[in-house]
Amino acid sequence: MGSGESLLSAEQLDEYAELTYLTRWEVLLILKKLQVLAPDGLARDLHMRFSCRKIMDVFPQLKYNPFRDRLFKVFSSAQDTRCSFEDILDMFSVMSENCPQHVKAAWAFRVFDFDNDSMITKEDIFTICDRLTKYDRLEADEKETIAEVLLKELDLHNNGSLGEFEFIHVIAKVPEFQHSFTFKP
Repeated sequence: MGSGESLLSAEQLDEYAELTYLTRWEVLLILKKLQVLAPDGLARDLHMRFSCRKIMDVFPQLKYNPFRDRLFKVFSSAQDTRCSFEDILDMFSVMSENCPQHVKAAWAFRVFDFDNDSMITKEDIFTICDRLTKYDRLEADEKETIAEVLLKELDLHNNGSLGEFEFIHVIAKVPEFQHSFTFKP
Protein backbone atom coordinates (compact mmCIF):
# COMPACT_ATOMS: atom_id res chain seq x y z
CA MET A 1 0.00 0.00 0.00
CA GLY A 2 1.45 3.38 -0.99
CA SER A 3 0.54 6.69 0.62
CA GLY A 4 -1.59 7.15 3.70
CA GLU A 5 -4.05 9.11 1.61
CA SER A 6 -5.36 5.93 0.00
CA LEU A 7 -6.36 4.58 3.43
CA LEU A 8 -8.47 7.62 4.24
CA SER A 9 -11.28 9.07 2.20
CA ALA A 10 -11.23 12.81 1.61
CA GLU A 11 -14.10 13.09 4.10
CA GLN A 12 -12.21 11.15 6.79
CA LEU A 13 -9.12 13.27 6.25
CA ASP A 14 -11.17 16.46 6.50
CA GLU A 15 -12.83 15.17 9.66
CA TYR A 16 -9.50 14.34 11.34
CA ALA A 17 -8.14 17.77 10.43
CA GLU A 18 -11.30 19.42 11.74
CA LEU A 19 -11.38 17.48 15.02
CA THR A 20 -7.71 17.95 15.85
CA TYR A 21 -5.20 20.79 15.85
CA LEU A 22 -3.39 19.07 12.98
CA THR A 23 -3.33 19.92 9.30
CA ARG A 24 -4.39 17.44 6.63
CA TRP A 25 -0.70 17.07 5.73
CA GLU A 26 0.23 16.24 9.36
CA VAL A 27 -2.56 13.65 9.60
CA LEU A 28 -1.27 11.99 6.43
CA LEU A 29 2.34 12.13 7.66
CA ILE A 30 1.40 10.37 10.91
CA LEU A 31 -0.54 7.73 9.00
CA LYS A 32 2.34 7.21 6.56
CA LYS A 33 4.81 6.70 9.44
CA LEU A 34 2.50 4.17 11.10
CA GLN A 35 2.04 2.33 7.81
CA VAL A 36 5.76 1.52 7.91
CA LEU A 37 5.03 -0.60 10.99
CA ALA A 38 2.22 -2.61 9.41
CA PRO A 39 1.55 -1.78 5.77
CA ASP A 40 -1.19 -4.37 5.30
CA GLY A 41 -2.46 -4.24 8.87
CA LEU A 42 -3.58 -0.63 8.72
CA ALA A 43 -5.14 -1.22 5.32
CA ARG A 44 -7.34 -3.92 6.90
CA ASP A 45 -7.97 -2.20 10.22
CA LEU A 46 -7.47 1.52 10.76
CA HIS A 47 -8.02 0.92 14.50
CA MET A 48 -5.07 -1.47 14.71
CA ARG A 49 -3.03 -0.95 17.90
CA PHE A 50 0.75 -0.68 17.90
CA SER A 51 3.16 -1.32 20.73
CA CYS A 52 4.71 1.83 22.15
CA ARG A 53 8.14 0.40 21.36
CA LYS A 54 7.28 0.17 17.66
CA ILE A 55 5.75 3.65 17.67
CA MET A 56 8.99 5.06 19.09
CA ASP A 57 10.86 3.55 16.15
CA VAL A 58 9.04 5.86 13.72
CA PHE A 59 8.68 8.86 16.04
CA PRO A 60 12.09 9.60 17.61
CA GLN A 61 10.65 12.65 19.40
CA LEU A 62 8.83 10.15 21.61
CA LYS A 63 11.77 7.79 21.98
CA TYR A 64 13.88 10.48 23.64
CA ASN A 65 11.14 12.17 25.66
CA PRO A 66 11.63 11.63 29.43
CA PHE A 67 7.84 11.42 29.84
CA ARG A 68 7.19 9.00 26.95
CA ASP A 69 5.71 6.26 29.13
CA ARG A 70 3.25 8.73 30.62
CA LEU A 71 2.36 10.16 27.21
CA PHE A 72 1.56 6.67 25.95
CA LYS A 73 -0.40 5.79 29.10
CA VAL A 74 -2.43 9.01 29.03
CA PHE A 75 -3.19 8.95 25.31
CA SER A 76 -3.83 5.21 24.96
CA SER A 77 -7.59 4.79 24.64
CA ALA A 78 -7.22 1.37 26.29
CA GLN A 79 -4.88 2.69 29.01
CA ASP A 80 -2.28 0.08 28.07
CA THR A 81 1.07 -0.02 26.30
CA ARG A 82 -0.47 0.11 22.83
CA CYS A 83 -1.85 2.99 20.76
CA SER A 84 -4.04 3.20 17.70
CA PHE A 85 -3.76 5.66 14.82
CA GLU A 86 -6.40 7.84 16.50
CA ASP A 87 -4.57 7.69 19.86
CA ILE A 88 -1.42 8.92 18.13
CA LEU A 89 -3.41 11.64 16.34
CA ASP A 90 -4.76 12.80 19.69
CA MET A 91 -1.26 12.92 21.17
CA PHE A 92 0.23 14.84 18.25
CA SER A 93 -2.78 17.15 18.21
CA VAL A 94 -2.22 18.14 21.83
CA MET A 95 1.52 18.45 21.28
CA SER A 96 0.95 20.60 18.17
CA GLU A 97 1.95 24.24 18.26
CA ASN A 98 -1.64 25.00 17.16
CA CYS A 99 -3.16 23.49 20.30
CA PRO A 100 -4.41 26.13 22.78
CA GLN A 101 -2.42 26.43 25.99
CA HIS A 102 -5.33 25.51 28.29
CA VAL A 103 -5.87 22.24 26.38
CA LYS A 104 -2.14 21.43 26.56
CA ALA A 105 -2.13 22.24 30.27
CA ALA A 106 -5.03 19.89 31.00
CA TRP A 107 -3.20 17.04 29.26
CA ALA A 108 0.13 17.97 30.87
CA PHE A 109 -1.58 17.68 34.25
CA ARG A 110 -2.49 14.07 33.44
CA VAL A 111 1.03 13.33 32.25
CA PHE A 112 2.61 14.78 35.42
CA ASP A 113 0.12 13.11 37.80
CA PHE A 114 2.23 9.96 38.08
CA ASP A 115 0.12 8.23 40.71
CA ASN A 116 -3.17 9.09 38.96
CA ASP A 117 -4.73 10.59 42.08
CA SER A 118 -5.94 13.75 40.30
CA MET A 119 -3.38 15.86 42.15
CA ILE A 120 0.20 16.90 41.56
CA THR A 121 1.80 16.09 44.89
CA LYS A 122 5.27 16.40 46.32
CA GLU A 123 6.00 12.85 45.14
CA ASP A 124 4.93 13.73 41.60
CA ILE A 125 7.27 16.73 41.68
CA PHE A 126 10.12 14.47 42.85
CA THR A 127 9.47 12.19 39.86
CA ILE A 128 9.35 15.15 37.46
CA CYS A 129 12.71 16.35 38.85
CA ASP A 130 14.22 12.88 38.43
CA ARG A 131 13.08 12.64 34.84
CA LEU A 132 14.26 16.11 33.91
CA THR A 133 17.67 15.58 35.51
CA LYS A 134 18.25 11.99 34.43
CA TYR A 135 22.03 12.26 34.06
CA ASP A 136 22.58 14.81 36.81
CA ARG A 137 20.33 13.57 39.62
CA LEU A 138 19.31 15.92 42.36
CA GLU A 139 19.82 14.99 45.97
CA ALA A 140 16.73 14.24 48.05
CA ASP A 141 17.02 17.50 49.99
CA GLU A 142 17.26 19.48 46.72
CA LYS A 143 14.09 17.84 45.41
CA GLU A 144 12.39 18.49 48.73
CA THR A 145 13.30 22.18 48.52
CA ILE A 146 12.05 22.44 44.93
CA ALA A 147 8.75 20.75 45.82
CA GLU A 148 8.26 22.92 48.93
CA VAL A 149 8.95 26.16 47.04
CA LEU A 150 6.68 25.19 44.15
CA LEU A 151 3.82 24.13 46.37
CA LYS A 152 4.21 27.18 48.62
CA GLU A 153 3.93 29.48 45.61
CA LEU A 154 1.41 27.59 43.49
CA ASP A 155 -0.89 25.72 45.88
CA LEU A 156 -3.87 28.11 45.95
CA HIS A 157 -5.91 25.88 48.28
CA ASN A 158 -3.04 25.27 50.73
CA ASN A 159 -3.67 21.53 50.74
CA GLY A 160 -0.15 20.39 49.87
CA SER A 161 -0.92 19.55 46.24
CA LEU A 162 -2.06 21.07 42.96
CA GLY A 163 -5.41 20.16 41.49
CA GLU A 164 -6.03 20.34 37.76
CA PHE A 165 -7.55 23.82 37.83
CA GLU A 166 -4.70 25.19 39.95
CA PHE A 167 -2.21 23.64 37.55
CA ILE A 168 -3.95 25.10 34.48
CA HIS A 169 -4.14 28.50 36.19
CA VAL A 170 -0.42 28.45 36.95
CA ILE A 171 0.60 27.19 33.50
CA ALA A 172 -1.35 30.07 31.91
CA LYS A 173 1.28 32.37 33.42
CA VAL A 174 4.25 30.44 32.00
CA PRO A 175 4.88 31.68 28.44
CA GLU A 176 7.52 29.01 27.70
CA PHE A 177 5.07 26.18 28.37
CA GLN A 178 3.37 26.47 24.96
CA HIS A 179 6.70 25.79 23.23
CA SER A 180 8.17 23.28 25.66
CA PHE A 181 5.08 21.03 25.56
CA THR A 182 5.25 20.75 21.78
CA PHE A 183 6.61 18.42 19.14
CA LYS A 184 5.89 17.84 15.47
CA PRO A 185 5.12 14.64 13.57
